[in-house]
Amino acid sequence: MGGLRELLRPPPHRGPLIAAGGVALAVGVAVTVMRLQSRLALGVLVLIVLVAGALLFWLGAQAPNEDGKPPAYQSVLLATGLPFVYAGLLLLATALGANFDEDPPAGALLWTSALAATLALWPALERNSAISLMFAAILVGVALLAGWAWVFGPSATAFRWLLLLYAFALLLSSLALREPARRHAEVLIDAGGLAIVAIAVTAIIEDVPLPGFWELVLLAAGFGLVAFGALDRSPGPAYLGVVILVLFILSAAAGDDPTLYGWPLFLLVAGIAMLAAGLRPRRPLPPEPSPYRAGEAPLAARADDSEIVVQVRDDS
Repeated sequence: MGGLRELLRPPPHRGPLIAAGGVALAVGVAVTVMRLQSRLALGVLVLIVLVAGALLFWLGAQAPNEDGKPPAYQSVLLATGLPFVYAGLLLLATALGANFDEDPPAGALLWTSALAATLALWPALERNSAISLMFAAILVGVALLAGWAWVFGPSATAFRWLLLLYAFALLLSSLALREPARRHAEVLIDAGGLAIVAIAVTAIIEDVPLPGFWELVLLAAGFGLVAFGALDRSPGPAYLGVVILVLFILSAAAGDDPTLYGWPLFLLVAGIAMLAAGLRPRRPLPPEPSPYRAGEAPLAARADDSEIVVQVRDDS
């Protein structure tokens, strides 16, 4: 076992080559499964996807850090292997009787998401992998919704509240990790932004407009993510903020009410007021003080340090 484990530990100088091979293998497996899914038994498909995903995940999880940080090839292996592990678990759930053709089975989504999230937490903590933490955070959100649907039944309103609370919890966790693990804090912000995106997706799935409160949530989250991305120079949150604002625009513009009342008037007035405040005429600066005339400068301005020391000694 020790020899096999050592064999599957990527040497750092070959890491980029191994990562490139892993991506090629993943693409090949995906094409193979999609082409032959009607000809191969479901158990064979499960074996192919799980073995490929487990191999890539193990290679990424075993790769050593460099100066306490995951090298790029390690992140590539983990980002490639974890989705295949999750896909393999979903195929396994299908082989065990879960039916994904109609409504997604809550029980199957619960145990597959929880198991994949637990696996992702290992490299997130042991290898300092931020991409694994983001994958785990997303799957915890899926497991949370699936668990609610499994116990209480699906409900769009309940899902929205769960997603909002989960996004808030991710925000608090991000603040706690901001100093010790800045990259981990950023991916938790990204996961929280995805939770807000999911709130808008629930309305798209139901084909109903979002209530005003949830539009306010989208607007606040979009502005907050864009501001965070600009101040921290983090592109991920900024892009997510733009996506959320686009979803807000689509939601606020829907309906048959061609008036300026509501969001249009509020946003137009607020935007104009902030622009006016920023562009208002500036007050002139006070005039510079007059220079000291000869003999009026204070001691500190007329003498250097050695002269001050000599004078202090003379006074003493």
